[in-house]
Amino acid sequence: MEDNRPMLRLFNLLAAALMLGAAADPGKPVSDGQKIEWTMGEGRKVYRFGDLTAVFDRVQCAPLGEECEDGDVDPVLTITRADGASVRLEGSAMQNILMLGRLSKDGPAIAFFQDYTGGMHCCQRMRVVTPAGDSLKVAELGGYDGAEIGWPKDVDGDGILDFVLSDDRFLYAFESYAASVAPPKVLNVIDGAVRDVSAEPRFSRIFEKAAASARKACVGEAYPNGACAAWAAAAARLGTLDAVWPVVLAEYRKDPAIWPDRCKVERNEDGECPEGQLVEYPDYPSGLRAFLVETGYIPAA
Repeated sequence: MEDNRPMLRLFNLLAAALMLGAAADPGKPVSDGQKIEWTMGEGRKVYRFGDLTAVFDRVQCAPLGEECEDGDVDPVLTITRADGASVRLEGSAMQNILMLGRLSKDGPAIAFFQDYTGGMHCCQRMRVVTPAGDSLKVAELGGYDGAEIGWPKDVDGDGILDFVLSDDRFLYAFESYAASVAPPKVLNVIDGAVRDVSAEPRFSRIFEKAAASARKACVGEAYPNGACAAWAAAAARLGTLDAVWPVVLAEYRKDPAIWPDRCKVERNEDGECPEGQLVEYPDYPSGLRAFLVETGYIPAA
């Protein structure tokens, strides 16, 4: 009988060498804010920036069961710091976009990860991996309608990069999706915490542009209510709501019109409000005012 042991030993040595090579792969260096796109068909990919290494890979799903069989794999992004601190993020089978860089000139390296979760008009999920002492922390920016955004920019010149997104709470609130308009939202990630800085005057240029655009879609249009709501929100950020409000009252469509109600307590899993806890508003102006209060654009009266 032929002795296959030498061949088996050679095979094992080659396999071990490949595994060691993969483990030692330093990764492809990328520049600050460079866009990296990955799909599951590409297999394992490694990138590095500063003291961070990012690994895209397909891993066996778990736990095994009806929805997870042996051989089924999930997309995973692992971010590891040079000192060994590591965090693993679930990716998307459809779209994964990664950017590595710094949010300030002398700040630590961070990872900005966007993946598409699927669904009607939803969702581009956005997460930022930042240092948190001896570990890495995942800061959730939320899920947003539309395409991915690029690397954040320093809009106000304070040395910190700003994530300019949209306030998707306005979608469907006053019109159909097609006629809805969402005002901007500006987020900072500082020391691993997400801060909504939209109300700060230093971002007025963003809201001036948004107000001008929303006004065009509010005044003299057939489906103005979504745009009028966004215009009112942008005006509230600029401190000009009192001047804009009479125009909104003159332009909004009275019939048909929709506006949000409010639940005094948390709604159930089906989005239903418990009996006796629902607050309904009689018309669009009062509904819009209440919505602006609830979403933090204006103070309660």
